[in-house]
Amino acid sequence: MNWGRSGIVKNKGWILDLLLLLLLAVAAYVSSFKGTWQFDDFRCIVDNSSLRGQLIDVWHFSPGRFLAFLTFWGNYKLCALDTFWYHFVNLAIHILNGFLFYYFLLLLQEAAGKAEEKRFPAFLCAALFLVHPVNTQAVTYIVQRLELMCFTFFLMHLIFLLLSLKKKIFLAPAILTLIAGLFCKENMAVAPLVAILGYFIFASADLKSFFKENKKYIVISAAAFVLLCLLVLRFAGVWKGTSFDFSPLSRLYEDTPDVWAYFATQIKVWIIYLRLCFWPFGLRLEYDVPLEGFSSVWVILSIVFWIALAAFAWINRKKYPYFAFGLGFFALALAPAATLIPNGLYEHRLYCALPGILIAVVFTFFARKNIFNAAFLSVIILLFSYASFQRNFYWCDTELIWRDNLKYSPENFRVNANVGEALLNKEQYVSALPYLKKAIELRPRTVEAHYNLACCLAGMGDLKGAKEELLTAKKLKSRLPEVKRLVDEALKEIDQALGE
Repeated sequence: MNWGRSGIVKNKGWILDLLLLLLLAVAAYVSSFKGTWQFDDFRCIVDNSSLRGQLIDVWHFSPGRFLAFLTFWGNYKLCALDTFWYHFVNLAIHILNGFLFYYFLLLLQEAAGKAEEKRFPAFLCAALFLVHPVNTQAVTYIVQRLELMCFTFFLMHLIFLLLSLKKKIFLAPAILTLIAGLFCKENMAVAPLVAILGYFIFASADLKSFFKENKKYIVISAAAFVLLCLLVLRFAGVWKGTSFDFSPLSRLYEDTPDVWAYFATQIKVWIIYLRLCFWPFGLRLEYDVPLEGFSSVWVILSIVFWIALAAFAWINRKKYPYFAFGLGFFALALAPAATLIPNGLYEHRLYCALPGILIAVVFTFFARKNIFNAAFLSVIILLFSYASFQRNFYWCDTELIWRDNLKYSPENFRVNANVGEALLNKEQYVSALPYLKKAIELRPRTVEAHYNLACCLAGMGDLKGAKEELLTAKKLKSRLPEVKRLVDEALKEIDQALGE
């Protein structure tokens, strides 16, 4: 990589760029401040007793994600459960990530000897990242601060590595940020792979020279990657000598898919993720993606598509270096969360991967500063800003966000179950009843669905019907001790009310 005379600090235009990025982000996310607690927020924050204790309690709750939970601990100590400040911190981290992404791209261009490009494409990438609607789940869903902070250290790691090409002293903070990121979320372990990919593409290095010049970094990044593999194996249950069944998920969900069928389906799912990068409309919590094997026509076509795209990028890496790097960035950042571990398709997974697509597209097709590029992408940025602003309103009400999902997935079990549960929590029993019944019709052996229907029937005064549902739930035997306890307690209350 060639370092010329740096103009990043001397050119004061970057100050205006940062101000514009700040304004765009605030405009897109000001509606998020009214967002309420949702889903895992309760388990990880609202009902998390460790946040009320000392730092050691936070460590015991989640040692692998200690730094991220440390910020929740700080939030709780300063403002208890006032959601405004949790959203404020999330947005502040998101804006910081936009700034870091902008600076990383300036450094990358300078290191690659592309001084003629500079601020224009870097600003466009950062602006699109900050206002992109698909990021609303990561920013507005409070507990996804884990994803935000992981990407903060991800970018800092890449930035320090670029700076270390000029001054070796920056290698130490690069290593520290790598370690810090691993204590936010495990997918931080792929950051060194992104850095190595960039080195090969922009420096055109061979393996021998690369290993010779970067021995220490290779050892440390390899250790980080091994750590990620060990964490995955522990999560899967292999570490403890159990079968390879992803046991934690099988305990949480009654419908845990076969791991290889899930892996095959993910190849097709990546097409959906790619589509969301370009067309982030019709966003939802739950996506209907049926499981398919490697013999499926759509899976085979997806494999062919990805192989062809990767081959084109690698063959043309000298002609289109940013396209090759961006595509590799996208694939590596998405891989830890969307390959083997069965845990569904969720938009927040794109938070660390989306920048790769932005780099590939903007630097390849819109890098030149002209009226067309500026006008076209300005319209896209404003459109995305408005879409994000509107999407954030859905996070203000659990019923609203699931009802929105119902438009796209009327036959989805989780969607019907959650609409029913949201109405049940509001004591709107008559309205909740058809959704709860529909959920049981779609998946009759789910204990939680029968329990919720029992609560609904009890609220409507049908105690005998409620008891029948609770007895069914008891026979099905939930894998979760907490659910078993709730069913048993509800049965006692019903028996007492019926005088039995």
